[in-house]
Amino acid sequence: MGLATKAKTYKLKYGHRGPNHPVKDLKTGRVCITSQNHGYAIDEKTIKPEIAKVSHININDNTVEGLQYIGKDIVTVQYHPEACPGPEDSSYLFDEFLERVRK
Repeated sequence: MGLATKAKTYKLKYGHRGPNHPVKDLKTGRVCITSQNHGYAIDEKTIKPEIAKVSHININDNTVEGLQYIGKDIVTVQYHPEACPGPEDSSYLFDEFLERVRK
């Protein structure tokens, strides 16, 4: 989604691989333990504020881990919320998704 909205990416030096990556939800302040497998991140400076805002960040290196799209019912994360390393830290994302579907 970031690339589709013209945001740029950059290669991470080591990438985010495996479980136990702490990610903070900026709306709630909650930190989830996540499982990840990616080598690139969205460059926050290239996110157009009229299109999206950062919703989640990686606590280890402050990289973008999620976006909330302005005026759209779209939220993205760049980790595996279904993997459950927390074990259920990210289950709220599925609850929020189902709530939006029901509306």
